Amino acid sequence: MDIYLVRHTSLNADKAVCYGQSEVHLASTFLQEASDTVKLIPDRHNAVFVASPLRRCVQLAEYLSRRPPMTDKRILDLNFGDWELKRWEDIDQIALDEWTRNAVNSSCPNGESYKDLFNRSVEFFDDLTSKNQKSAVIVTHASVIRCMLMYVLSIPFERSFDMRIAYGSVSKIKIEDSTVSIDFINRI
Repeated sequence: MDIYLVRHTSLNADKAVCYGQSEVHLASTFLQEASDTVKLIPDRHNAVFVASPLRRCVQLAEYLSRRPPMTDKRILDLNFGDWELKRWEDIDQIALDEWTRNAVNSSCPNGESYKDLFNRSVEFFDDLTSKNQKSAVIVTHASVIRCMLMYVLSIPFERSFDMRIAYGSVSKIKIEDSTVSIDFINRI
């Protein structure tokens, strides 16, 4: 099974705003970025497509597959709870510092921790791989891609933040005879 992990394309969003699971607009460069991304998935015509339900992922999946993809909430970005759509500078600094020191285990108020995100991402990955598809394209967020790669490569949580996952990039996992390998990470 070939699994392509695709990050959505660039956003037209203020980097000073915490947006996680909120809807934000894609950048005006979407068509160019999407046409570059499509070249990185040679066997997409026979692939199963699954996207995060957020429009930024669904739109890219539709472009890549030329049909509506399945969606799955387990591959949504991190839920920042009460911090969603707030400016980082407007979030209580003490709470933000506490969360930053231990984002793996701490959740934002009414949100989730990185470990929660990891658990739902892995549940999705295990479900996907149990279905024995030939090829799958997963259009999602950098944090979810990091979690899946961290799971496959047995990378510690703290080291996963070192992985760069660019907008519109593709990472490829290959599963063959119960052997899991990585063909490439963050190809753009």
